[in-house]
Amino acid sequence: ERKRISHQKEEADEYRHLKTVRQDMQREYTLFRLHGVFSLLECASNARSVAVKDCEEVREHMEAEKGQVEAADRQRAKAHLATQQVEKQMAAVKAKFERLHPERVTIKSRLSFLEQRLEELSHSAEQDGQRRNKLQEQLAAIRGEEARLESQQETLKKGLADRAVTFTPDQLQEFERVKQETEKITAASGDALRQLDHQIKVVRQERIQAEGDVRDATARQSHLRKRLQELSEAESGAGAAVKRGAALKDKRSEQLVQMRSSVQSRGEEKQQLQQERQQLLDVLQEFTATEQQLEREREVAQTCASLAEACPGVYGRVVDLCKPSQKRLHVGVNVALAKFLDAIIVESSEAARACVRYLKERMLPPMTFLPMADLRVSALDPRLQNLIQSQRGLRSGLNCVSYDEKYAKAFNFLLGDVVVADTMADGRRLAFEESRKLGVTCKVVTIVGEAIAKNGNLSVNSEATQAGATRFDLSELEATKARMDGIDRRLHEIHSLDSAGGADMAALELDMRRIEGRAQENALQLQQCQEELRQKASELETVDATLASVQPEAQRLAVEEARLREEQRTLEARVSEAVAGHFAHLSAAMGVEDVRKMEREFRREKEAVEQQTNELNKRLRNLKAEIQMLEQTLEEQRTKDPKQLEAKFSKEVQELQIKERDLAKQAESLNNKVTDFEQQLVKSHEAERENDKVLSTLRQQGKETRQQLMAAEKKVSDLGSEQQALLSSQSSILRQSFLEGIEVPLLRGGHEALREMAEESQSASAPTQRSPADTSEILVDFSLLPEEKQAASHGAAAQMLEAEYKSELERLRVELERLSPNLKAVDQLQGVAENVQAASHEADAARKSIEEIDGKFEAVRKARKEKFMECFQKVSDAIGPVYRRLTAQGGDGGSAYLDLEDAENPFNGGVKFTAMPPAKRFRDMHLLSGGEKTLAAMALLFAVQAFQQPPFMVLDEVDAALDANNVRALSRYVEQADCQTIVISLKDRFFIRAEALVGVWKNKPQETSAILTLDLTRYIASA
Repeated sequence: ERKRISHQKEEADEYRHLKTVRQDMQREYTLFRLHGVFSLLECASNARSVAVKDCEEVREHMEAEKGQVEAADRQRAKAHLATQQVEKQMAAVKAKFERLHPERVTIKSRLSFLEQRLEELSHSAEQDGQRRNKLQEQLAAIRGEEARLESQQETLKKGLADRAVTFTPDQLQEFERVKQETEKITAASGDALRQLDHQIKVVRQERIQAEGDVRDATARQSHLRKRLQELSEAESGAGAAVKRGAALKDKRSEQLVQMRSSVQSRGEEKQQLQQERQQLLDVLQEFTATEQQLEREREVAQTCASLAEACPGVYGRVVDLCKPSQKRLHVGVNVALAKFLDAIIVESSEAARACVRYLKERMLPPMTFLPMADLRVSALDPRLQNLIQSQRGLRSGLNCVSYDEKYAKAFNFLLGDVVVADTMADGRRLAFEESRKLGVTCKVVTIVGEAIAKNGNLSVNSEATQAGATRFDLSELEATKARMDGIDRRLHEIHSLDSAGGADMAALELDMRRIEGRAQENALQLQQCQEELRQKASELETVDATLASVQPEAQRLAVEEARLREEQRTLEARVSEAVAGHFAHLSAAMGVEDVRKMEREFRREKEAVEQQTNELNKRLRNLKAEIQMLEQTLEEQRTKDPKQLEAKFSKEVQELQIKERDLAKQAESLNNKVTDFEQQLVKSHEAERENDKVLSTLRQQGKETRQQLMAAEKKVSDLGSEQQALLSSQSSILRQSFLEGIEVPLLRGGHEALREMAEESQSASAPTQRSPADTSEILVDFSLLPEEKQAASHGAAAQMLEAEYKSELERLRVELERLSPNLKAVDQLQGVAENVQAASHEADAARKSIEEIDGKFEAVRKARKEKFMECFQKVSDAIGPVYRRLTAQGGDGGSAYLDLEDAENPFNGGVKFTAMPPAKRFRDMHLLSGGEKTLAAMALLFAVQAFQQPPFMVLDEVDAALDANNVRALSRYVEQADCQTIVISLKDRFFIRAEALVGVWKNKPQETSAILTLDLTRYIASA
């Protein structure tokens, strides 16, 4: 028994010694670990301080760049506003120029008409002058004939009066008595004389009638010949006028045909452009790319352009250097090129490395490069080529794109082993049957984007197979938009030309109708002249025939009258001889030879004079009627004197020429203004492009700076996480040492702090929410740790020492277990079981609490979403009418609406606000002018107030960027608001609608500010 007890004592002593050695080893191991953690924690803290400082510097630099971007954006907005103003002014000048064009066309048409009329008047004035001279000569001749006839009539009357036989009453009585006596004696001879006298009267009457007919026919013949000459001249003039009218009509017809041809060609061009525009609109509607895809495409293109400028040997992106041969192949080629679409083809590997360095220096996203000099391209398998050519529905990938031959090596590398199939059935047959029979491999892509890899795997990339959103569609989108703008500009030019051409054509058609009317008048006049000429020629022939028949008859009657008179004289001579004695006494008394003969001759002469007088009176009446007609004709010609019209037209021509010169000067001035505005517009566009380029550069720099900031923040976060991990590790080591009973030497904190830290760790709510205990109150004393081990507490040596510590501690533990069993294991197991049970109860309670909190959180989150959606819906419904009221200045107003970026969970995204001012196209909010942004912001503010009406509202100089119309619209809206509004403004157009004014002014004597209030309601009521 003594021997057994002695042996147990020795074992106990050895056990206590080994336990002490193990405790010392554990304390040293704990101190070693804590020192390593402390060293790493100190390094991490220093590194985090440096990273935080770097992050602040990058943030300050980013804020400065943000200010530069805002300044560049404002400058670009100013340039854009200047461009819009120049375009507006140029449009106004062009509109004014177009308004001048119809007036100029009207004036030119009137001038052409007046000049033609002046020419016609000049020609007709010459003809009328000649005709007037002839009429005056004819009138003078007729008046001379009238004077001659009147003189002849007076001569006859005077001669008759001189030869008159004068009887006294006794002589007359004696003469009558003797005459009666002699008539009884010569009754038979008297009857013969009376019969002859009657025959002579009849013949003389017929002769006078025949001679009158001869004179009338001769006069008619002369008149008709003159009239024929006048009609011939009129016919020549009318023919010349018809020829001139026909020539002018042909000229105007040619001009009208040319103008109609031009209008038709412009109409065809307009129709083609409209069809092309509609096709482009259809193409644009087919594009399904998102704004993010377009923005990424622009960023990648900008990066590629920067690389091309900075690094030699850069050719461009694959998507930019090739183009699918057909539109239906876009999806297939997009899938075939896949990740190489944005790959940049470069000359050599050196150029690629230079590009990679450029990207790294500017912290740009990585890109793929294809150095053509170093690409390994296998020769095309002729068996595969023959297989593709022998089947329909298959085509080589190289045949589906067009590219420059100098890039052939790169595209052979990309598409040399790619086959594009029409359907998946064709692709399967090629990939799994026919190619395997020949022992060749290839990649198969269908035109809808389905792919079969060389190993037989089938895949479909939903993003790459989206029609209208392929990379080729994105590249064509900007070109399509540019073409749309060009078409719109050309359509506007055609519209302007059509407006001007319509006025020209209307004026030309009016001139054409006037010319045609004049030509018809000339043709009708010519026809009338020709018809009258034929009639007068026929009348002249009739008159010539009448004259030829009447003139011989007059001569015959004259001969017959002379014969009868000779017989009468013979008979009267015999009668006179027979009765001479009866009248001898009376003849002697009167002193004449034979009074009876004298009386008979006087009576006959009197009858002849009376007949001649009657004939002369008749002729005089005809001459007077003809003179009256000629005078009336001359008077009509004088009233229709073309010189008056010529003077009137000449005056109007001068006025129109002066007006046309003024309009030409105005048109030239407006044209010069348009030229100046076009130059200004070119400069404005250049300035705008420069500003866009500067802004793009600044944004790129800002993006790089943001990436640097993100990298710095990530570094700070990583260092913070590392620091937290080290603190957690330190806390775990201290807690483990306390729980294992390892005494750690402390300079501050003591064992109570370790106990509290261990209790806090045990009472943690959940493992997922555990945070490292606060070890700032605990300071470990590392003096017991040897210096060489302190120096080796971190780094590669630390792992070796830690392994040695662990192996030694494990050896000691095994030795202790071998020497003495753990006799108190049951008690310890019971205590641990109790602790585990208590911890389980606490965990269940914590889980229930978590579930309750999760339920409450879900209810709160749901209520928050409902409240937010209720507010968003009301604000979204109100913002459109509010913005329309603010921008409705005599029109329909603009439109505005709100969109959620994430409609399912609105708090994961933002709210996009879109506003379209009236008569403007859709554009981003940052492209609006200052006034338009202000109205949009006010509309959003008023729409938010529609959800929760405030008791009052304060607006501080919100009208600073608004013009007069927008200020008036805003003040009218504020005046109608349902809440009290306090407005701070410097514009009278705004505060003139207020109910009261409050002014702040400086009281210089007292050096204070004073307030002045003015109630305007009484003035409003009195007004």
